[in-house]
Amino acid sequence: MIEIRLSSLPVPKSNRYIRRRGGKVFKPPRVKNWEVRALWEIKQQYNGEPMEGRLSMEIILILPNHRKRDIDNMLKSLWDALEKGGVFKNDNQIYEVRTLKVVEKGKQGTIIRIKEFEDDKAFGASVAQEQAKQDKG
Repeated sequence: MIEIRLSSLPVPKSNRYIRRRGGKVFKPPRVKNWEVRALWEIKQQYNGEPMEGRLSMEIILILPNHRKRDIDNMLKSLWDALEKGGVFKNDNQIYEVRTLKVVEKGKQGTIIRIKEFEDDKAFGASVAQEQAKQDKG
């Protein structure tokens, strides 16, 4: 298992953050600045070859307050940074994600734990059985 710690939360990436200027697509400074810092922090902590195979991710988001946040878009930004940082080849390698929000007043950060995905055949079999029941019913 590898663990990477980022000093800030991922900046949500959504279509509204990518704007067109003169026909060109660009990222607002807030998004670009986060990506630059995240890439630097990732490369300081991981300099191996990109991980291969199926991956399991555990993400702990340390939030400074209880404000509402869009975790889906935060994870998209995080996957892009980890891919650009050479941690894995493509985010389609991610088979399992566990995300936990922890509120620590005045603090923020992101803890990323990555390991090889262990196929839970019992879970997969029970899902297949449930699907078969639904298909019959």
